[in-house]
Amino acid sequence: MFRNYPHICLLTYLLFLCSTKPFGQFQLNGSASSLSCKCYQLTPDVTNIAGSVWNIYQIDLSQPFDYSFTVNLGCNTGLWTGADGMVFALQPISTSIGSAGGQMGLGGVIPSLGVFIDTYQNTSANDPYNDHISINLNGDVVHTSPNNLAGPYDLGEVENCTAEPLRITWNPISTLMTVYYNNLQVLTYTGDIVNTVFGGNPMVYWGFTASTGAASNFHQFCLDVTDVTVDTTSMITENETCDLSNGSISGININGGISPYQWTWNGNASLNLDTFNLDGGNYQLNVTDGMGCTTNAMITIGDISAPEIDTNNLILKNEDCGQENGFIQNIVVQSMADTLSYFWNGIASDSLNLNNLSGGNYQLIVLDNNGCRDTLDLSLVDTNYHQIDIGYNTLVLEADEPIDFYEISNDTSVIWNWNFGDDSVSNLSNPTHTYYYAGTYTICLVASNQYGCSDTACVELELEPAEIVIPTIFTPNGDLTNDLFEIKGINDRFGLRIFNRWGNILYDQMPYENNWDGLNMKGNKVNNGTYYYILTNELEEIERNGSFVLQR
Repeated sequence: MFRNYPHICLLTYLLFLCSTKPFGQFQLNGSASSLSCKCYQLTPDVTNIAGSVWNIYQIDLSQPFDYSFTVNLGCNTGLWTGADGMVFALQPISTSIGSAGGQMGLGGVIPSLGVFIDTYQNTSANDPYNDHISINLNGDVVHTSPNNLAGPYDLGEVENCTAEPLRITWNPISTLMTVYYNNLQVLTYTGDIVNTVFGGNPMVYWGFTASTGAASNFHQFCLDVTDVTVDTTSMITENETCDLSNGSISGININGGISPYQWTWNGNASLNLDTFNLDGGNYQLNVTDGMGCTTNAMITIGDISAPEIDTNNLILKNEDCGQENGFIQNIVVQSMADTLSYFWNGIASDSLNLNNLSGGNYQLIVLDNNGCRDTLDLSLVDTNYHQIDIGYNTLVLEADEPIDFYEISNDTSVIWNWNFGDDSVSNLSNPTHTYYYAGTYTICLVASNQYGCSDTACVELELEPAEIVIPTIFTPNGDLTNDLFEIKGINDRFGLRIFNRWGNILYDQMPYENNWDGLNMKGNKVNNGTYYYILTNELEEIERNGSFVLQR
């Protein structure tokens, strides 16, 4: 396991300096290949070949590190059959370094520091008989050289087809590097490698190199890190309700692996693990860590659907003739809820069907016990509705003046029944009527259209008394002009008396019918002269008197 100290930005395994660089943390060179997201092969079991794998992110040697791996040095054992070994190396130059030869791929790399696991005895390099491990500078594997900083330590036989643990630690405060192999401390080196090796530059690349010569072996290493996993222990899921796409997934944690992590929900990249505004259904979370290791989890969001108003068999009947005989029937509601409530135009109802309806707008709201709803808006009309009003046309509203009445409607009437309020009626569409007496009259019309729909309208008229005009000259000479003493503006409530200049009554009639022809009550002609009249209407308390000239 990679171990780091908590004050270093919570460094996670391979990503140092709190970097947020993209995935693909390793560059592979030469014969190197990826075995899995955590394991790499530097060389196959082939002679005269070299491979290297470098972390593309530099580390800071002013900070501590603690790296754990497993290494496999191959299966070709024996003094001359297996070779050559592999190196854990630090260098500031590039991520493309690696070479063939007896320096296990690090030969000629200056400056560099390497932990060499040597599986071939080079007597010229003062190698011990067995496989061994050492710390060396600049790719120099001669153990008698000043570049040999620690070791060699005799490992015995490590070309055993077995992956064995390798741990390397660095403490910049004590300037101590420690190497553990197969869980045993095998090497230590104390020295200011930042200044003495790398010229004061603490930023270096780390990686592994390996090579073969005339003898060969495969060389492999794996990062000793836990697998990346999806932790749903604290996960909270909210089901979608009411078809509102309001489901959510939150509280997921990613454990293990190497940061940074990337993830997708159903194949779509996301910046956040928490995801909201979800429909009901299955959601697959795919997580990839910094090494390219992946894991996934399937999470289901339930769907608490809103009730659905089914109008496939809906029957609507419009109102006819204003009779409140419309209806709404055959509505069906589809719902998974236990309880449903119905509201028509905001008023609670026990039924989805409505009867005895007038024309108008009707809204149905269906509400379930989850707070979900569906709404249906319907309209009914009065298909044969007939509405009338009364119009009239006259210059003056007074007795003895004809009044023209007519119907105002939204349709065409075919039957009319007028009542003028004075015991007079008519079945004409536009009648004319004359009132002989002043007063207030209520005029009503009942009209029907072709569908038999009827309506009643009434209007109230107040008639003033007609203006009374009494002649001042009377010429009953038989010329058919002014032969009768005609008083305008009177009715059968008026009586007339005629007097001579001595006050004798010549004529007396009640009611006066505008028919005096100049004869006295004995039937004799009245002589030319001036005469006097009294016109009375006792009921209406009207009295007029005056004189006129009779001239034959």
